[in-house]
Amino acid sequence: MHYLRYIFIFFIISCGGGSGGSSIIDIENSPSITSFNSSSTSVSINESITLSWQTTNTTSCNASGDWNGDKSLNGTELLNLTENKTYSFVLNCNGQNSTNSVTASVSVDVMESNEDIYEIDKESYCKSPSNNSNSYWIDHFDSSVLNPDIYTYQLGNGFFANGTWIAGWGNNEQQYYTGPGTGYAKNYNSNLNSTENAFIEDGFLKIQPIFDNTYPFADPYCSDKACQTTWDYTSARIITSSKKTIGPGNEITVCFKVPDGTGHWPAIWMLPQGFIEGNKTWPQDGEIDLMEARGRVPQAIGSAIHFANSNNSHQYISHEVTVPMNVNFQEKFHSITFRWIQDNIEMYLDTNNEPFYTEGKSSTPFNNANYPFNEEFYLLLNVASGGNFDSNQIDPTKYCNNQQCTNLSDPDRGRFVIDYIEIKSID
Repeated sequence: MHYLRYIFIFFIISCGGGSGGSSIIDIENSPSITSFNSSSTSVSINESITLSWQTTNTTSCNASGDWNGDKSLNGTELLNLTENKTYSFVLNCNGQNSTNSVTASVSVDVMESNEDIYEIDKESYCKSPSNNSNSYWIDHFDSSVLNPDIYTYQLGNGFFANGTWIAGWGNNEQQYYTGPGTGYAKNYNSNLNSTENAFIEDGFLKIQPIFDNTYPFADPYCSDKACQTTWDYTSARIITSSKKTIGPGNEITVCFKVPDGTGHWPAIWMLPQGFIEGNKTWPQDGEIDLMEARGRVPQAIGSAIHFANSNNSHQYISHEVTVPMNVNFQEKFHSITFRWIQDNIEMYLDTNNEPFYTEGKSSTPFNNANYPFNEEFYLLLNVASGGNFDSNQIDPTKYCNNQQCTNLSDPDRGRFVIDYIEIKSID
């Protein structure tokens, strides 16, 4: 049983929260852009943004797109945006082998603000679901049971690559994902299909990261092996592989609220169906990040796609969107809508009519790269702890310390709370 579990984990080699990941080929020496971010991805004309980036195993970097020149291996740069358009900043870095390279992209929209929809104070700004499609599915989480015909738990803290254990899902994440199975959660309830880290409460799916260094979680797989045996941080990763898949011609909307505090890395993302079975690979067959957030940045979330460039190296394109601080993602419910058209990807926030993220097969990065996003994908929901996405920092005082979260005055501030998931065909 333990052997089968870790074969299952072996194929989940992409990011724990969404962006980033590790190749299984010469993983220790491959060049990597561990982060490439903009201080904002939606600004007014003549405003400035700061680009920041970090790399590992690289020997040189250079810029293309709407900036240029040689760049340091780690750095920041202030840029003034003077045109009303979408800017694209591309960072290319080489490894010790000149044929081994990695590329990352960041886009910044210079456009009018959408803040008018947030002038009225309310608990939720989510798009309202409606059954107006010939093909329609929604989960309101109005049952106390997490439906095992739709959702599966994923276990552990990493994967094997060529016989080597890669901890932290390739992103230096600190959490152990708990779930069903003898000893794989402190409190698995088979009647509700719930654990201390994932459960349905009051009509919401709640993923609850826990920090407990008094009674750390004991991994039964490592009880008699040379690997980490106990974990201070636990969480949950829930997937729909082989049970609820989605492809082009559909629209998916998720209404959510993210946890507060440095170290929380909640994500709503997708991997290609067949990935777990070994029929698909990362990044060649793609990854779609609908939403990921940094716990220390309450007013911003981001979306991204990951794929392999013409050199068969990992490349990603990310966009960030912000809301006014008084309606931030940690205090109010917001929705992300992924409108999936053949050869094109669009992401919408709340009831906005204009997408904040648009990428497609005709985009420049795909002129010499395979476009893998016209296949069936499955959904993943999780909260990682720490990791490369946010400088590996964690504030344990913002975490629940036990299943009841008795240490936080408002337990939901430490949880990823999901109101509904809706999937419908595009009429």
